[in-house]
Amino acid sequence: MDYSFFGSFLFIVNLKIFMVSIILFYINYYLFLPFIIRQTSKKILIITVSFVTIYVALMIAFMPPFPQHPPFQPKDFQKNGRMRPFHNGINFYDILFRIGIFSMIFSTLLFFVDKWIENGKKIKALEFERQSSELKILREQINPHFFFNALNSIYSLSIIQSKDTPRVILILSDIMRYVLNNKSLHKNNLNDEITNIKKYIEIQSIRFNKFNNLNYKFEGNFESYEIEPLLLLTFVENSFKYADLRKGPLDIKVHLENGLLDFDIRNFYENKSHEKSEDSKLGIENTKMKLNLLYPGKYQLYINDNGSEYKINLVLQLN
Repeated sequence: MDYSFFGSFLFIVNLKIFMVSIILFYINYYLFLPFIIRQTSKKILIITVSFVTIYVALMIAFMPPFPQHPPFQPKDFQKNGRMRPFHNGINFYDILFRIGIFSMIFSTLLFFVDKWIENGKKIKALEFERQSSELKILREQINPHFFFNALNSIYSLSIIQSKDTPRVILILSDIMRYVLNNKSLHKNNLNDEITNIKKYIEIQSIRFNKFNNLNYKFEGNFESYEIEPLLLLTFVENSFKYADLRKGPLDIKVHLENGLLDFDIRNFYENKSHEKSEDSKLGIENTKMKLNLLYPGKYQLYINDNGSEYKINLVLQLN
């Protein structure tokens, strides 16, 4: 450190300054301030006022008389432009009440900055833990909801003794294996999700094979992106559950370009059949909560219901 502004300091004076500063800094940082913040507001006020009062009283008591300096002369400057050293050096008052107070103020500021940073990290950790717990609950809730709907489709095929029933059971088995193997908090490859959706559509296509108005289209390089498991499938299965293919087509379109996923579903329905069950509402609400937790500010969800036609459009920015 360059002390040229203060003049030439002796080594012993420097040692005194550093030792006092170090002692005051760490006593204040590790003992006094942690003790203070554990107290009630009333005690903090009493301790602070008492400390300031004692400190000011000691400062006044030890204050040395003001030195009488002769008038300033240009010759007081050395040739190199630095001030001459203090003639009386640094006394106890200077160390404790001038330099020492800086150590205490600095340690106090640093203490509360560190606490602020530490509390910020704790808040983020708690928020992450809360979101992880919420997400885990949401995933556990949505899986039974999906399987119940798929089993209903198989039940419908078994009633008419469809020859495709074994094939549908095999496809559902693949879907179940996929779901059970992806219960971690990590996102899945988008291509795997799309493949899973196609398998579900295949199940429903067999169920509604007498209708020719089931349309679906998938465009984009899905291999390069990841997405929350079963996020899109919830909308797909609800559209099949409530769609009336006699009234109009069911259209599903997924378009991906530069990480921007555009997901559209449109289906027609009978008014009386569109009174959604609690399970269906739960699936949609869970999906909305997932979007808020995992993609805040990165998605737009539009749901339009005009009484006979139901449309969903999800625009999602993927990493």
